Amino acid sequence: MRKIVFAALCAFAAVAVSCKNDRESDVNPGDSDIDGLYINEVYSCNPDWVELYNAGNKELHIGGFILQDDKGAEEEYVIPEGTTIGAGEFLVLEEFSFGISSSKGDRVTLLDASRNVVDDGRSNTGGGDPLPEPEPSDAKVYINEVLSAPAGDDMDFIELYNGGEADADIGGFVLQDDKGAAEEFVIPAGTVIPAGGFLVYEQVSPGQGESFTFGLSSKGDKVVLLDSERKVADEVDTPDFGDTKGESYARTVNGGGEWRIAAVPTKGFSNTGGADASLKGVLVINEVYTYADGSEKDDLDFIELYNAGGSDIDLGGLKLWESGGSAEAWSFPEGSRVAAGGFFVVVCDKDNAWYADPVNYPGWGLSKGPDEYVTLADAEMNEIDCVACPSMKRGESYGRVTDGAPEWQIFAAFTKGTPNEGPARQPVTNTMGLWVNEVFTNNQDTAQLPWNESVDFIEFYNSSDTAIDFGGYVIKDDKGADDESYTVPAGTVIPAGGFLTYDVCKKNAEGPSFGLGKSGDWVFVYDPAGVLVAELEIPAFADDEVMSYGRMPDGGDVLRKMEPTKNSSNGGEVHPEVAVVINEILTNGSQDEDWVEFYNGGSADADLEGYVLYDDGGVEKAFTFPAGTTVPAGGYLVMVAKEEGSFDFGLGKKGDALTLLDASGAVTDEVEIPALDDDETYGRRTDGAAEWTVFGTSTRGASNAGGTVRE
Repeated sequence: MRKIVFAALCAFAAVAVSCKNDRESDVNPGDSDIDGLYINEVYSCNPDWVELYNAGNKELHIGGFILQDDKGAEEEYVIPEGTTIGAGEFLVLEEFSFGISSSKGDRVTLLDASRNVVDDGRSNTGGGDPLPEPEPSDAKVYINEVLSAPAGDDMDFIELYNGGEADADIGGFVLQDDKGAAEEFVIPAGTVIPAGGFLVYEQVSPGQGESFTFGLSSKGDKVVLLDSERKVADEVDTPDFGDTKGESYARTVNGGGEWRIAAVPTKGFSNTGGADASLKGVLVINEVYTYADGSEKDDLDFIELYNAGGSDIDLGGLKLWESGGSAEAWSFPEGSRVAAGGFFVVVCDKDNAWYADPVNYPGWGLSKGPDEYVTLADAEMNEIDCVACPSMKRGESYGRVTDGAPEWQIFAAFTKGTPNEGPARQPVTNTMGLWVNEVFTNNQDTAQLPWNESVDFIEFYNSSDTAIDFGGYVIKDDKGADDESYTVPAGTVIPAGGFLTYDVCKKNAEGPSFGLGKSGDWVFVYDPAGVLVAELEIPAFADDEVMSYGRMPDGGDVLRKMEPTKNSSNGGEVHPEVAVVINEILTNGSQDEDWVEFYNGGSADADLEGYVLYDDGGVEKAFTFPAGTTVPAGGYLVMVAKEEGSFDFGLGKKGDALTLLDASGAVTDEVEIPALDDDETYGRRTDGAAEWTVFGTSTRGASNAGGTVRE
């Protein structure tokens, strides 16, 4: 028979193996002829109860049978006449008046009507066989997820999963908790779970629906699934969740052998929120529009997803975030789906200004600057897809060249919710040597310098040996608006090897009147036929950075923040504090420690003594560069985490941030790092450039031009 031992705490317990009470009047010395009737389970924490189990093959009539605790006949309970217990069934007794001690242990004895011992925790005196282990079922139906510590108004639930290749009829199946048959729920006839499908039962009050009524303990419980023959189809012991609410206990893989605590329950869906590994390369970010400023309801930032697979995908519970980090992740509402070969567009409503519906619209917007990225992840924050976005002008989008393709491009006009079949951004056709050579965007309140730093400017340079007739050319900023563009007056000429500079300010009668943004902007130049002949992307500037952005040398491909050299050669010395930049980062190496690569784009070695580096943990864990730390001109410095003379904080593989301060405490560079897969790095597309990307293979200590961009 099964040994039953009482716990000394308030809990489910079994009867202790101990000596009989010596009160001869309580029991007869003879053996009972009852075969296979057992005290199966005891609860001793008010209200107490005792569960009996009939392991035999016939119904038993137990009217007149007696239940005692260790006091014997003093407080015994006589089971009412007419009481029966079916073959293989359970009976729970709660009406007895004696209390079962939970603090010191106790003893429970079952006597037949002749006061012979049927079970006393030592043996079945009727000579029955030991209580058999439950027979396993052949059903391929599994307990797949359990919620026993619900948050808010949620209720306990049990999710079943059909791991078979055919639909499963589970009518007559039974759900139990650790009380066994005492409060079991028999699943109604005709209930079917489709192959590979899910069925969820949520706790209800008695009489309020066809589901289980027992409560699951957040301190740990047991869930058992029996088939219609009462064979064990599946069972699981749930953990103690302590004070944590809202987490579930779920199989890592649907129907698999391993379990885990899931921070976000996936009731009725795959235990990865529908976002298992098979979604990589199938559900993709397809197009991103970042320019909208939120001033018009019909012109808001958006993120378009594309389903490249052959079946619909449930998006419920998936996550989406931008460079603000995963802490601001937005969850796709339940019921969100994208059809096979179809699109799903997420419209960003910054600060919920237009829709006031954060469930269906993320409350953040997208940055039009070059440091924006978008990440799509599963319910457990595991990345499915991620894209770093370049700067764009109004109406442009960044999208895959064709839907789902690995190659990306800037589209001249977005194709929201439709195939990516539009024309790419017009390429620059520069055959005459015309360059946007230097731009100042950070106008100050007052002018204190000879070149007048209170007004923005754009400088053009003619690198050819012949004059350029500039009349009729059109200058635009990133808005691309015709009504804010500036048409160069007829007769305007830029001499060979010479410069032409326009002040840029509102109400400017003799130059561009659009505003240039210190948070990042573009300058575009079109010839009279509308052909794009020159452009320059300008990065963001801090309020106190009275600096310009220009080409080094004049008309060259190297771009720098620099001392303004308005309407003259860009021979100004590059500021040491901006020559060194964070260039490439590893946060998730399979073998290597985290590392950060710095690049010096200046013409002289850079001394980093006193510079400070810290991640999103803040300056409390900052690393100060020691004396003798230098980066050679045009060269690299790689610092590996936790090595001697290097930083000792770790970088988060699911996203982080880095800030570099110069010796005076001024910010010289900063970057938001997206989530990265094993051995991927995040780096500038070319050394020192404004645009960042994810590299599938690193270029540690070498030019980023040799890296392989992640597909």
